[in-house]
Amino acid sequence: MTRLMYLDASSLAYRAFFSVPKTIKDDSGQPVNAVRGFMDMAARLKTDHDPDQLVAVFDNDWRPAFRVQAYPGYKAERPDEPEDLTPQFDMLARVLDLAGIARAGADGFEADDVIATYAVAVQGEDRAMVVTGDRDLLCLVRDPFVELLFPVKGVTELKRFDEAAVQDAYGVPASLYSEFATLRGDSSDGLPGVKGVGPKTACKLLADHGSIAGIYEHLEELTPRVKKAFEEARSYIDSMRSVVPPRTDCSIEATPGGQPDISELKAFAAAHNLDGPVTRLLAALGAG
Repeated sequence: MTRLMYLDASSLAYRAFFSVPKTIKDDSGQPVNAVRGFMDMAARLKTDHDPDQLVAVFDNDWRPAFRVQAYPGYKAERPDEPEDLTPQFDMLARVLDLAGIARAGADGFEADDVIATYAVAVQGEDRAMVVTGDRDLLCLVRDPFVELLFPVKGVTELKRFDEAAVQDAYGVPASLYSEFATLRGDSSDGLPGVKGVGPKTACKLLADHGSIAGIYEHLEELTPRVKKAFEEARSYIDSMRSVVPPRTDCSIEATPGGQPDISELKAFAAAHNLDGPVTRLLAALGAG
């Protein structure tokens, strides 16, 4: 059995940036708070969950053209990435390479799509853990192969989602989570959902009819208000088929990972005020 852990690295780095003071810098004055926070997250995850392999997955494109073409409002109101965060991604990539932790991405795709492409391929005796703060990836949960670990308090407190936990929390099976999200909408991504259909109504409709297609097959059974909402939302729902579900057909480019280059990593850490996090990460990797 191989126990894999896929990190939604872009999301986790963003969280680290806002949880670690931006006043932490290297000797050149470059902020390193996101790198430090991410390294400590990775060390904690390795220590607590002991995966055989860590893979840090990044957005090569956080707003892919195929999603914008399907629905121009997708992430249209998202603020720009913080100026002090952007250069830290190159530094983080260097640290990961020196630490022997694989990096992955796919041109034209988000990290979600890459993780989904990995996750659907997990079979046999392999097991995968997905660490992300993006609930859209709950659709990947598949017993016993794929579970999702959702940060509650950093990565020191994680909510574990297997299929039963998804059902308990959202009232739909993991396999229908993308359809649930389509109906409910997601304001953070600029997706309004179906007018007047909140989480409770979405759950009931999917439970009664099995899918969005099933709802449309039984429009006459809906209340006049809900029927009208679905009639008016046809084009929106059609567009969401290309927007909401993560793609599972990415051409992934990944570094191989391997053994840490301890001397080079420690030298890089000393030059960029990363000594503590790198020491903790090496210890977690059993290479200290």
